Amino acid sequence: MSRLGTISAFALAALALLAAPAARAAEEAHLTVLHTTDLHGALTAWDYVSDRAAPSGLSRIATLVKRARAEGAPLLLLDAGDALQGSPLEAIWHERGAEGPEPMMAAMSRLGYDAMAVGNHEFSYGPDARRRARADATFPWLAANIVGADGTPAFAASVVRTAGALKVGIVGITTPATPALEDSANLAGLRFVPAIEAAQREVERLRGAEHCDVVVLLAHTGYEAPDAPAGDVPDENIGGALARRLTGVDLVILGHTHTVIPSLEVGTTLVTQAGSHASRLGRVDLTLTRSAPTERWTIASRKATVTAVRDSVAPDPDVEAAAKPLHDLTRAALAETLAFAAHPIAAPRGRLEDGALWELIQRAQLDATGADVSLAALPDPTLRLAGAIRRRDVRSARYLAPAPYDFTGERALTDSSVAGFQFDAADGVGYEIDLTRPAGQRVVHLVYQGKPVTPEQTFKVAVNSYRMNGGGGFDAIRRAPRLWRTPLGVRALIEAYLRKVGTLDGTFNRNWTLLPDYVAGPERASVDLLVRHGALPREDAMRLDPAEIARRGDLVYWIARAFGWREHRLSGAFADVPDSLEPWLDGLMRRHALGQAQGGEHFEPFAPVSVSLALDWCEGAARSAGYALSSPLGDAAFRRGLLAGVDMGAGGRPLGAHVYLDSLTRGQTLTLVANLRYPPIRVLETTDFHGAIQPGRERGTGRPIGGSVALASWIEHLRAENPEGTVLVDGGDLFQGTMISNLAFGRPVVEQMNALGYAAAAIGNHEFDWTADTLERRIDAMRFRDLGANMVLAKNGRRPRWVGSDTTVTRHGVRIAILGLCYPKTPTVTLAANVTQFRFLDDSATAVQRVPALRRAGAEVVIGVGHIPAETPNGRVTGDLPRLARGVPGVDVWLGGHSHNRVIDEVGGIPFMIAGSHGELVAVCDMRVDPVAHRVLERRARLVTVYGDSLPPDSAMQARVARWSQGVNVIAASVIGRNATTLTRGREAESTVGDLTTDAMRVAVQADIALQNSGGLRADLPEGDITVGRIYEVMPFDNTIVTMRLTGAEMKQVLEDGLKTGRVCQVSGIRYAFDASRPEMSRVTALTDTAGAALDPARGYLVACNNFMASGGDDYATLAHARDARDTAVLVRDALDRYVRRRCAGGAALDVRADGRVTRAGRAPSGN
Repeated sequence: MSRLGTISAFALAALALLAAPAARAAEEAHLTVLHTTDLHGALTAWDYVSDRAAPSGLSRIATLVKRARAEGAPLLLLDAGDALQGSPLEAIWHERGAEGPEPMMAAMSRLGYDAMAVGNHEFSYGPDARRRARADATFPWLAANIVGADGTPAFAASVVRTAGALKVGIVGITTPATPALEDSANLAGLRFVPAIEAAQREVERLRGAEHCDVVVLLAHTGYEAPDAPAGDVPDENIGGALARRLTGVDLVILGHTHTVIPSLEVGTTLVTQAGSHASRLGRVDLTLTRSAPTERWTIASRKATVTAVRDSVAPDPDVEAAAKPLHDLTRAALAETLAFAAHPIAAPRGRLEDGALWELIQRAQLDATGADVSLAALPDPTLRLAGAIRRRDVRSARYLAPAPYDFTGERALTDSSVAGFQFDAADGVGYEIDLTRPAGQRVVHLVYQGKPVTPEQTFKVAVNSYRMNGGGGFDAIRRAPRLWRTPLGVRALIEAYLRKVGTLDGTFNRNWTLLPDYVAGPERASVDLLVRHGALPREDAMRLDPAEIARRGDLVYWIARAFGWREHRLSGAFADVPDSLEPWLDGLMRRHALGQAQGGEHFEPFAPVSVSLALDWCEGAARSAGYALSSPLGDAAFRRGLLAGVDMGAGGRPLGAHVYLDSLTRGQTLTLVANLRYPPIRVLETTDFHGAIQPGRERGTGRPIGGSVALASWIEHLRAENPEGTVLVDGGDLFQGTMISNLAFGRPVVEQMNALGYAAAAIGNHEFDWTADTLERRIDAMRFRDLGANMVLAKNGRRPRWVGSDTTVTRHGVRIAILGLCYPKTPTVTLAANVTQFRFLDDSATAVQRVPALRRAGAEVVIGVGHIPAETPNGRVTGDLPRLARGVPGVDVWLGGHSHNRVIDEVGGIPFMIAGSHGELVAVCDMRVDPVAHRVLERRARLVTVYGDSLPPDSAMQARVARWSQGVNVIAASVIGRNATTLTRGREAESTVGDLTTDAMRVAVQADIALQNSGGLRADLPEGDITVGRIYEVMPFDNTIVTMRLTGAEMKQVLEDGLKTGRVCQVSGIRYAFDASRPEMSRVTALTDTAGAALDPARGYLVACNNFMASGGDDYATLAHARDARDTAVLVRDALDRYVRRRCAGGAALDVRADGRVTRAGRAPSGN
């Protein structure tokens, strides 16, 4: 037996030696692809409209490109088109004679671009300018789908570049919609052939005859939007189709739509897009391998990112110096004063109402063309010209060149194919647009010079070049005969018109209106609500005259009509009341809703209604309808709530808290009635704050996100839109996770939530990390309810004294019940010893029992909030939260937590959401409630990102954070080492943070093997200085290291325990491979020591893990029953701290690389 054993060991060793040369012979090649798109002349780091430095520009991109090239890997630099046209700098260069090389082509050549796809705006300046720009470029313009009239290629279809050991083929595609987007004169002699077929032919040639190892598709087209609006040009965006249908393409780089796609996998193809205007730089890193020089390269790993260009990136001095003469010339040109506006030229209602800004555009087009009618869209509804009008003011909006043509009367404005978002207004004719009529029949009362337009009439009409080519679905315009065109853009025509008139007085001819006439005002949503639910007849709403002063009789009718209070036996109480109003007035009087106004001889129905009287009558109606109001002497909060969304900028001065003296417009009054009849309720949720008092940075953009100060600002901002109707709740895991919170055992978070006015929070699993006694003390300090309806004492099945199941609050006279739930699996995701006295019941069964009771108690709204997770694999939402939404009737919105992800979906019209974690998101659910019917009529859910640079900081919260941080910041900032590269975490494979942590644990207690659950690693470790605070972020929990004895067979069982529920264990001292697709308990396919020898199933090993895992947390049952278990009392965090200090001693840098200790079938390790 011993000889056989010796031979077997020798044979295994020989096999390993034989295999080693093959592994060493495997070649590896790297390729980095940098990409930009839609630069649109953004050459310098300057915003010429605002005349200040900008966090964008090709000059800043140049700096980032140089940094990337300094890394030494083979690199290609590509652009997806529309490099020209679109900036004042380009426009001034063309205007002043186009001297010298084309500016963008010169700069891109200087940067060493390898290729550029042809964009549609490369054609915008005409054939001569295009040919000149192309000649000025030292890199090829690519477009496989554009040919000349004779079928020969108009541009190169592709180019082959050598990058290190790799041959890279690059194919170019231009959006097939270019003929509809550009002036046909600029495309003379060119044809567009089917893009997918042209690209596929070129890809096959590159893979075949050219033997390319990598093929990149550089496509000036966007990714298709699933809900693209009617009026889009057909086949304008085909990026998804290209990625799905083309074979042999490794990477698709898109453009045209100005969107950002950091990384998207479509089948086996990677898709990415880098925004626009040199505000982003895309990067793709590819690693390829082959086993022998005769074999083909295959992609082993790929990673795509898009990085925002920040103002901290210094512009490249060479690019800036070359552009300086043109830069100075552009700034000087844009400073020219064109005219003076005595009154503001603006469009205060945007595209919904005629205005002086719209008239300026129309008059410029009519003046330049001599047309009868002008059609134009409003370029920028926020544009406002006042006082001295400079060229840069006009350049702040986007215009196109006009061209007159003959067109038949009504079709210009009634063609049903015209999309609403492409809304053109006409000047020179008068008309109304009735939005209640079917598409194609909405233009009514169309007149020209005071007479109705007949179908046979023709007009000379001025339109821009986009419309002239049928852009936006205006095909009838494309087919009309053209009379004349100008090479000047609309901006230039407006500038000429302003120079000509000199002074603008702000007057305009209101030649068109929308019906219903309230749609342009701020009260539109409220009136629509009343009409939608039958509280206001549609015919009453068509011509409201919303800006007119409301009369007492108007308010009586609208309140009574909203509640359906109409009497058939009339009282004749007031002689001055019209017969049509009397039934509605009697309806209110019978219910004593009008207070003192019900006495006297005259009612004065045509007298203006004051704000105070309107509030009195609305409150009286609410009491008559049984609303939940407080004091019978007056509910001040309810009265304030009636004013939510009432714009008091016109028809009344800003309202004080107690004195209401001003009149109301009809639009304002109807908003008051809408708030009365269907009170607006806003529910806000945060979750999994984890003590994240200090802000973080958003991945990708680098913007400040989260943190107590920004969260306070956003909550107050969202509450201010409905101050008396907002309910704020939290989904649990409040405290544990940062030094500031942990060192004070969560007290700062309680203070913060009290200050922000939370109504309730669910109890999360990490609330028990400092024992239930500590949690009880924190709850005693809360001025809101901490809820766990399914949390009971094990000894008697009752909830603890300090835990509530639900709470009820009143907003806008509406009773709102909040049901709170704990995660039923809490004992497996917290230290089991801390919750042995509790049982966590089934959440569905608990909710199904409680919700009907809440409804019987009078709740009109029920909110379900719980520390309940959801998963979003492949874009689908699954898990416990949608299970509750499906299975528990009677809840109006479900708000969850625990899974730290962004979730927003609905089941049967009931929204459910999770607001991420760490205060980076706020879930918002707006409702309209019918208190008479005791139900929610409408719900609208969304997630709001808590950016720290979007709102002014909350000064009171700033002061609190400063106080909480005293002393802690000094400790947290202490540097203990330096990190050579960013270490990342992940839950599905090996991670470099996991490698570092388990190595530290194993060294700390001299174990053979160390284990760490991936979920316990809470942050990446960035490149650069490693501080005590950074270590705390990685390991915020006070977990200790427990040692135990396990056999090799038990070790395999531990790993299977985790994989059974999808958990990948981070390890040190061993290596293992697994296949998640195999049956449970057979997923570990290999288990060896670090030298590659299989673990002996019978041998005992000293194993270290954290005390959470040792107690069976995360379903590691085998660890909970291990032999010789001993808690060392060494904190994992302390072990990690000491290990980093030791590794970085003497100025050394920590350099941790994934070494393959965990291998998942079909997936490369995450991290570095």
